[in-house]
Amino acid sequence: MTSKSVINQLAALPNMGVPELKKMWGNLFETPPQSNNKDFLLRKIAWRIQELAYGGLPDDTRQKLKDLRRKSETYHAKRGSLPPEGTVLTREHDGEDHKVLVLYDGFEYRGCKYRSLSEIARKITGTKWSGPRFFGLKS
Repeated sequence: MTSKSVINQLAALPNMGVPELKKMWGNLFETPPQSNNKDFLLRKIAWRIQELAYGGLPDDTRQKLKDLRRKSETYHAKRGSLPPEGTVLTREHDGEDHKVLVLYDGFEYRGCKYRSLSEIARKITGTKWSGPRFFGLKS
């Protein structure tokens, strides 16, 4: 497949409807698509066209991605029901709003980093609290 052919195929994708994309998917992949979302189909088909034309990722890169996915799954399983990083939790207590930023590896409250929401709830109230309960994440 030539570079021009690849470019032409990629340029044609956005003008295709979902039925056309699904038919093209069937020619490129051995399994049916996981979604009928047009953007999903476009991205995966574009990737596959380029992969077939120029080759896939090297084995060491594939292994690194697998390792990262495994670490991510483990991390998210440990976090349980906590919201994703970047979320700001707000709680009013004694007439004052308290905002906590969820970080990848903890929480930030008033410029300081904490390992748990319970530490922050204790700091705010002066008494022992379940942090997730204090911030309304658990009932």
